[in-house]
Amino acid sequence: MSPDPSTVRRPFPVLPGLAGLLRGEMTRWLGRRGLIHLIAWTVVIQGVLYIDTVHNSDAAADWRGFDLLVHLWWIGVPLTSIAIAQNALVEERADDTAPWVLSKPVSRSAYVVGKILGTTIGIVAIGIVLQAAIAYAWLPAVEPETGLPIARPELGHYVVVLGVLALVALMFVALTVSLTTIVPWRGPAAAVGLVVWILVWTAPHERIEQFTIGGLLVGELDQPRRMKPLAEYLVFETPLEPTSSIVWTLIAALAFSALGVLVYRRQQF
Repeated sequence: MSPDPSTVRRPFPVLPGLAGLLRGEMTRWLGRRGLIHLIAWTVVIQGVLYIDTVHNSDAAADWRGFDLLVHLWWIGVPLTSIAIAQNALVEERADDTAPWVLSKPVSRSAYVVGKILGTTIGIVAIGIVLQAAIAYAWLPAVEPETGLPIARPELGHYVVVLGVLALVALMFVALTVSLTTIVPWRGPAAAVGLVVWILVWTAPHERIEQFTIGGLLVGELDQPRRMKPLAEYLVFETPLEPTSSIVWTLIAALAFSALGVLVYRRQQF
C-alpha cells in the first residue's frame, strides 16, 4: 500500500526559492542588461586586443596577446562586479520589491545568495567565457604588427584561468552585496570595493601573494614588464603559484556571502 502523499515528509530545502530566484536573475541577463554588457565587453576587450595586435608597432609593449587579455579582465571584472552588485539589493529594497519577493516561499538567505550567484553568473558568462571564446578563435590567427605570432594557449590552462577569473568576480560581487546589507547605500559599498581592488593591485607583492588573488594577477611592481603569474601560466605553461591565493580568495568569497546572509536575515523592513 502506497503512503498517503499528504503525510510524506518532503526534504527540507536548504535555500527555499533559490532556483526560482536564479531563473529570474538569468532572465534579466537575457534581456536589455545582457545586450548592453555583450556590446560593451566585446567592443572594449576585442577592440583593445585588435588595436594592440594589428596596429601597435611597439614590440616592447608591456602587455601583448593573451597577457593583455588577462590584464583587461583584471580591470574589467572587479569594476563590473562592483558596479552591478551595489544595486543588487539596494534597488529592489528602494522599489519595495524585496518585501514582495520575500512574502513568497523564499528565504532571505536564498534571496541574498541568489543575487550573488545570479550577478556572478551573468558577468562570467558574458564578460569572461564569451570574450575568452572570441579571443581564442581570432587572436592567434592574426599577424601581429611586430614581434612573434601570438600562440594559442593550451585549452586546459585556458579553462583554469577562466575559473580563477570567475572566482575574482564571485569575491567582488559577494563583498559588495554583503556591504549593502550593512550600509544600504550604493556609494559606500562601491567605494569600499574599489579600495579593496586598489589595495590588492598596489600592495607590495610579497605581502599579498599568499593570501589574496593579487598574488596571481598583479606581479612584482618593480618589474613592470614582467607578465602576471596567471598570464605566465597561460602563455608559458609555468606552474600556477601561489595556489594558496586561490584558496584564500574562495574562503573570502564564502565569508562575504555568509556575512551578507547573516546580516540580511536580521534586518527589519
